[in-house]
Amino acid sequence: MSLFFVSDLTVLKDVRVSNQDYRVYSCLVSYMNKETGICYPRHATISKAIGMSRTAIYRCILHLAKLGYVTVKRRSSTNEYYLPQQLKLQEIRKNNIRSTFATSDVSNSTDINKTNNINYNRFKKYNSYQRARYSPPTAKHTGTSIKFEGEQYEYIAEYGDSIEYRNKNGDKIAKHKWKKDEPIKKFNAIVKVAV
Repeated sequence: MSLFFVSDLTVLKDVRVSNQDYRVYSCLVSYMNKETGICYPRHATISKAIGMSRTAIYRCILHLAKLGYVTVKRRSSTNEYYLPQQLKLQEIRKNNIRSTFATSDVSNSTDINKTNNINYNRFKKYNSYQRARYSPPTAKHTGTSIKFEGEQYEYIAEYGDSIEYRNKNGDKIAKHKWKKDEPIKKFNAIVKVAV
């Protein structure tokens, strides 16, 4: 299945084509062989790709075939879908690109249904799988102590935005990590409630 494709505007603007019909048509185009205009996806594959029931997909394909956008042939284990208008659009697109770039190697210069011509190595240095995660610098409070009301308090833990300290008697105090002007709060040693 290709990641992107060029769609035919006549199918898009046709008022007889419903939203579900267009979704099924787009799915068929994404599976289409760019040389032959044929694809062989099963109804279960289409259902998995676009999230529609198999019966709805069957009805949409019959409607698209009635309108002439898709030709369906039954094969031994699946259906063969031929998309003549999309193949014609593909050829027109190739001819436009061939005339624009004047190259004989059109298959490598444009792949409407494939993304292999995108240069993935350009950003290889910044690949998300290879890039180390950024973590902002953190302050190390362990082993620190502060003086409060004439007593020495030693670091015990950090909770959310505050750092907790305890003195020799078991009294706890907390101060905000980065707000310097916020006052120190004293806690009851038994029940952790600000006094």
